[in-house]
Amino acid sequence: MRQEIIIIKNISTRSDRAYIKVFSFKQTAMNSTMAARCFVVLVFVSFLVMSVSAIASNSRRGSFSTIKQLSREGPYIGLITVFSPEEEAFFRTGAFTPDAKHPFVDLSGRRYRVGKIYGKKVVYVRCGVGMTNAAAATQQMLDLFDITGIVHFGISGILNDSMSIGDVTIPKQFSHTGLWNWVNPNGTMDPADAAYLEVGSYNVPEGDGVNLLGRIGYRTEELFSVSIEPNTAVSLWWMEVSQQWLQLSRSLEGMELERCVNSSLCLPEKPKLVVGLNGSTSNIFVDNAAYRDFLFQTFEVSSSDMESSAVVMTCMSNGFPVIVIRGLSDLAGAESGDNVIHTFGSLAALNAAKAVLGFISKIPGYNSPSQHYM
Repeated sequence: MRQEIIIIKNISTRSDRAYIKVFSFKQTAMNSTMAARCFVVLVFVSFLVMSVSAIASNSRRGSFSTIKQLSREGPYIGLITVFSPEEEAFFRTGAFTPDAKHPFVDLSGRRYRVGKIYGKKVVYVRCGVGMTNAAAATQQMLDLFDITGIVHFGISGILNDSMSIGDVTIPKQFSHTGLWNWVNPNGTMDPADAAYLEVGSYNVPEGDGVNLLGRIGYRTEELFSVSIEPNTAVSLWWMEVSQQWLQLSRSLEGMELERCVNSSLCLPEKPKLVVGLNGSTSNIFVDNAAYRDFLFQTFEVSSSDMESSAVVMTCMSNGFPVIVIRGLSDLAGAESGDNVIHTFGSLAALNAAKAVLGFISKIPGYNSPSQHYM
């Protein structure tokens, strides 16, 4: 097409102008045909989009109808974990009994599983990795189901050398250590920041030159809550779990935890459950010894994960009880070689799941299980 048009532009004789008119007519006809085809395709695509939207809308209405029925049969304890290995460990315990009529509800791409553990009604969901996923799933669960509180669980990295792989931590509070002010080397730090990280302090050799990455200031969170004036945020560094549930969880200290991944791979020491330490959350998988030490020394946090503070803060905002139970899977970069999460992650997930079951069995007002998975 491009060659034909160029030839036409070079024609100047009167007889050739007639050809130009014929060609223009043909081109116009061709353009009309193309336009008609495009219109048909556009109509088809629009119809397809409308059909998919209608199907999605009908599916969503069906899910809401089921949730409405389920909520009349509540209340439920909300259970939130993160990714597949944690989910597999949880269901491998065999403690979860699906609801006979409505075993699950699919909503917004997630599957909310409904059932009982030791006679206690629960709603379980796998939220997905990261703080956005965690907050979204938590808010959706609190908004739609009749929930008494949230038990969040999974695995995390170790920042505290007094803890070991396979241990379980039930922290009293979490900080969001991924909310940064990243400042130029000569920039002014915000006095409201909770702490600073001088990137240049980690130069090797020490003090050699200027590090252009500058400094990082750790910002506080802004909490909007039902307990304060609407549209008014409170700045805070620590997001606390529910004190009543934290005290209840202390009865789990000393419980039996798994030591072996299989018959040929076991931990050197018996794992323990510790209540009341501090935890750290950010959208960062910490696998660096220097940063690991900085977090522990600066904030006195013993574990690092990517979801917990988002779940805790969402529950605080809505005024719901919440507790976090995490199995420790790796040393967050302190080990030499590759991260051992792929070796011991399944064991950490199983120990976290066992602690969750133990905690549910301790919640008052419900029948005690005849047999515990302990």
